[in-house]
Amino acid sequence: MQSQYHRGRPYIGEYLDEVTGYWLKGDQERSMYYNHLTFNDLIITGLVGLRPRMDNALEINPLLPEGKWDWFCLDNVLYRGRNLTIIWDKTGDKYRLGKGLRVFLDGKEVVRAEKLTKIITQLPLTMN
Repeated sequence: MQSQYHRGRPYIGEYLDEVTGYWLKGDQERSMYYNHLTFNDLIITGLVGLRPRMDNALEINPLLPEGKWDWFCLDNVLYRGRNLTIIWDKTGDKYRLGKGLRVFLDGKEVVRAEKLTKIITQLPLTMN
């Protein structure tokens, strides 16, 4: 838990001592602006909207404003031991898989929606 704080405040940085858990360069500027790992989380869970859950459901809740992005693809994400792909293609022309929000699990489509919208679906136990 020490690795989540520096000087009593929440913190994410660089150069953590793997034995003691203390920040080696916590006060140096480079460490304070360290975001290349957490930035991905913001894109995956925020903009694209993949929300990890404790149950057997898959939840996608994109936070992109309507009409701002015509397409995106989050591909090859390991999710509960399965390969997950989330595609938004407003017109269907970018990825040529059809228009709308599409979710693929192990290469097979499991759910789709015409709009960027919240999707909750049960994960299939096996893919045939």
